[in-house]
Amino acid sequence: MMGEIIVVHAAYIMRIVAIWLMVALALAGCWDRREVNDLVIAVAMGVDRSEEGYTVSVQVVDPAEIASKKGSGRASVTVYKEQGKTVFEAVRRMTTTSARKIYFSHLRMFLISEEVAGKGIGHAIEFISRDHEFRTDFYIAIARGSRAEEILKAYPAIEKIPAEKMFSSLEMSSKSWAATGTVKLDELISDMMTAGKTPAITGIRYLGDIKEGETKKNVEATETPAKLKYEGMAVFRKDRLAGWLNEEESKGYNYIKGSVRSTVGVISCPDEAGQLTIESIRTNSRIHVNRGSRTPKIDIHIKATANIGETQCKDNLADTTVIQELEKITNRKLALILEKTLKKAHDMKLDFIGLGAAIHRSAPGAWARLKSNWPERMDSVPVHFHVDVKLRTSGKTKGTFLEKLKE
Repeated sequence: MMGEIIVVHAAYIMRIVAIWLMVALALAGCWDRREVNDLVIAVAMGVDRSEEGYTVSVQVVDPAEIASKKGSGRASVTVYKEQGKTVFEAVRRMTTTSARKIYFSHLRMFLISEEVAGKGIGHAIEFISRDHEFRTDFYIAIARGSRAEEILKAYPAIEKIPAEKMFSSLEMSSKSWAATGTVKLDELISDMMTAGKTPAITGIRYLGDIKEGETKKNVEATETPAKLKYEGMAVFRKDRLAGWLNEEESKGYNYIKGSVRSTVGVISCPDEAGQLTIESIRTNSRIHVNRGSRTPKIDIHIKATANIGETQCKDNLADTTVIQELEKITNRKLALILEKTLKKAHDMKLDFIGLGAAIHRSAPGAWARLKSNWPERMDSVPVHFHVDVKLRTSGKTKGTFLEKLKE
């Protein structure tokens, strides 16, 4: 599966290159080959703070270098960097250093540093939301503990193009590990503008030696000295970074949001003599607002179907009673994660879960009474979690070869 995804994303860039070559042939009469060769494709963009205002870094690919089977020995990507009072000014100033026009329609990643996020991401994304050259299908992440430009300069293992590595890693982890999530521009702006909801964006951290990571030596060893890792989710008050969710809280957030496709969780065996790993393969979330009283009550229903992925338990997994006990343990474990996520929202007085938005939709009258100081009153609204996890049983899950070893 991982190999398939890497091939798919690498093929994406090759398709873009092919399109440019076809354009060159089709428009030979009015747009010559030199004009096509004067373009470089931006695949990632980063925004940091500077004394002047902003430092904008753009990772670009050379279509000719990517298309070449032999390669010229040049790097597959280049990072341009400029400063400006605004993001747009910094981007336009890149024309003084770039020998070719930078084409932004195939952007894959947009990174915002913690420093920029702390002061507000609104100005950082206003330009790209307005400019017609930017599409909205790229992913957004917060550079955690380092500058966005440092992450864009990292030399990736496996992938030739760092932006593709970041894109495919985030997409894969969001599908297989519930502690991360993908956010695109339209969704981010919607979350900032929706009453009773604040944004949450996955963080990306630079691990290891930054200097080593910027050289080819980073991929010449079996264990790279520097790597990128998605870690935690940044939560915002309007457009300003307010704090971070840890791994468990991020999982809870994504379960409530209904965006968990698959993940794993570890529970104790019924006799607590070992551990058992549960693989969630299908989840569904529903937020119901009870309007029966002046103060609304919220019920959050989480349903999931899961497999037993690994077991250290001595119990007979072919026994229905054992499976039911494991389901109860799983339900309690997931409910605890959800409660911790809700507590984090209450402690921060920040509705990243979207409880206010649910009340606004279902009980507009109650929302009219609560909205003026909703963050402070949020913990006065009762919230109940209803978790129902069903474990699938099959021939492969009913036993383990370890039982034979003990005989």
